[in-house]
Amino acid sequence: MGVMIVGVGPAEGYLTDRAKEIISRADVVFGSRRALKLAEPYIKGKRVEMTRFDKNEVEKIAKMGVEMRVVVLSTGDPMVSGLGSLVDGRVEPGISSVQLALARLKVDLCEVVVVDAHARESYDEIIKAARFRKKVLILADKRFNLEKLKGLEELEGMDIKRIVVLNNLGMENEEVGDSIKSDLAVIYLEMDVTDENAEGSQQR
Repeated sequence: MGVMIVGVGPAEGYLTDRAKEIISRADVVFGSRRALKLAEPYIKGKRVEMTRFDKNEVEKIAKMGVEMRVVVLSTGDPMVSGLGSLVDGRVEPGISSVQLALARLKVDLCEVVVVDAHARESYDEIIKAARFRKKVLILADKRFNLEKLKGLEELEGMDIKRIVVLNNLGMENEEVGDSIKSDLAVIYLEMDVTDENAEGSQQR
């Protein structure tokens, strides 16, 4: 009995063997439509599509977990802008879009700061991250203002060395380019910090 939050990866074919086994043993599997589809071949118990995620849903999952084996599917990895910190239970990691993006770019995870910019204003956070590490990986959607990001060069005294947009990582329509074409986009930003204040912030 209990609750497990399981990462299903960013696209078809990225489920780990451990995740498959955990899902197949579950009495009930919760997930978004997309997450359920990715795990579909391994679901043997009842499936519940989550169209919203709030306090009531969390309480329902916890209550069911007392008497049954409950799995909550999280797209990508539960601890990378996922459900791992929102649901009380054991986490089974998955492959994330962050890992795929870094693999495509051949950039080490320890060299970057990851910023979640899904449906929220994150430019101040991006600026701080760029000054701290110079390399930033931004999880974005179509609402993200890429032109505003490019404007950081003039407004913040930063020299942009490279901007790469990775759309639909791991899918058949995966594309690496310079524009956002989906709500599953990852932006890689690499900068040189040129103003004195920025240089000072790096040294602190």
